[in-house]
Amino acid sequence: MNEICSPQNIAATAEKFKELEKQYGTYTFGKFAKLFLPNPGDFANWEQDAGGISEPIRQRLTEIISTNLKSGSALPMVLKVGENVDASHDLHVKTFAHSGHIYIGLHMLCPNPEL
Repeated sequence: MNEICSPQNIAATAEKFKELEKQYGTYTFGKFAKLFLPNPGDFANWEQDAGGISEPIRQRLTEIISTNLKSGSALPMVLKVGENVDASHDLHVKTFAHSGHIYIGLHMLCPNPEL
């Protein structure tokens, strides 16, 4: 996501996203992931991995990504994934400036495997 939603690629990604929605229907988190990847085989377990994300987090990711990519001026996005302090998923969303661009930062926390 970080590469396709970088400042250099966000406009093309937004256009492709709109075309994919016309072709495949309304977006839900992860629905078009393999269609954007240069090597989809690298993410063979995507559906299983993404399916483990709690529904409220998936809905929030869907809302943020979809709204941004369908807007008239999509902002670059950065996704970071880390471990939570407990056994739950969490999502922190923050807009921030970096190198002359405004970004939407998505920090998804996954259940801590040590618990």
